[in-house]
Amino acid sequence: MDELLDAIESGDLDPIYVLASEHPILIERVVSALRDAVVPPMARGFNYDVVEGKPTAQRIIALAQTLPMMAKMRMVYVRDLAGMPADEAEPLLEYCAKPNPSTVVVAITSKLDKRLKLYSGLGKKKFLHVLEPPRAHALPGWVKAEAKAKKVTLDPAAITRLIDAVGGDLSRLTLAVEQLGLYAGERAVTSDDVDELIADTRERSVFELTDAIGSGDRGRALAAVSSLCDQRESAVGVVVMLARHVRQMALVHTLRAQNAPRGEWAPKLGVPPFIVDKIAGQARAYSPAALATATQRLAMADRALKGDITLIDTLFTGPQIKALGRELGERVILEHVVDEIVQLAG
Repeated sequence: MDELLDAIESGDLDPIYVLASEHPILIERVVSALRDAVVPPMARGFNYDVVEGKPTAQRIIALAQTLPMMAKMRMVYVRDLAGMPADEAEPLLEYCAKPNPSTVVVAITSKLDKRLKLYSGLGKKKFLHVLEPPRAHALPGWVKAEAKAKKVTLDPAAITRLIDAVGGDLSRLTLAVEQLGLYAGERAVTSDDVDELIADTRERSVFELTDAIGSGDRGRALAAVSSLCDQRESAVGVVVMLARHVRQMALVHTLRAQNAPRGEWAPKLGVPPFIVDKIAGQARAYSPAALATATQRLAMADRALKGDITLIDTLFTGPQIKALGRELGERVILEHVVDEIVQLAG
């Protein structure tokens, strides 16, 4: 990715960039660099077009063939090329063979299948860029560079603790560096600061969410979802965690029905003994049937978060979710499924 950014900043521009990555921050940085290199802010009113929703080859090509107005170049930004029908690949590939030299087309794809004719063709022309995150051993260096760019000083131990607490989510790491810099001010950030501001906040939010769902408290549950989303917690990870909690409550009903000795509950539930009473108390708020429904809803949310947006079937339609964008769409899905689960409480 560094080579790509260096080429863009030097003015060595290609006519087409198709970007794919599991890390939105990498895409955002390349798009921002391209926008700055291609279209000055004062010229964007006439020379910067955004293709929203489901794109068509005809629409993209028509915008790309438009001449710039009072500027040297123009840019066409396609928010998600994956929505374009497969049978429209040929016209777009024909354009790629002879692109307009005064337009830079920048497209994001949320689903990349290199077996498809469109992406294999783009790859052969070197217009396709898969933005890979740094490997695990390189993450400390990436965090250090982020901190330097934001004028934040991190102790080596703080870098290690931050990666332990956040993992490899680059967007969350960047946000955490900013938060820690504001928290520490002029001094260097320590590992204790990370525990105080980042690690404990996440763990507290997770606890708040499971506790609020167990007690059927809608307000607290939605507030906890908001907190986790603000921390850029993985939405799929939150669903997995909720599914585990629902399974634990369902298992409590099974253990009660089997008259299993209370001393055997902790290992079966996979929790320390002092947590058993809390889960057992929360299980009383949900019938076995309600927990089965909750499991189904979480499975649907998991599939929706992984791209099957046709499964959100009550308040929001698939196109509406997609139009919201990735981050807001994930927040909507999480809030929706949590709200449904809370309503199942007796």
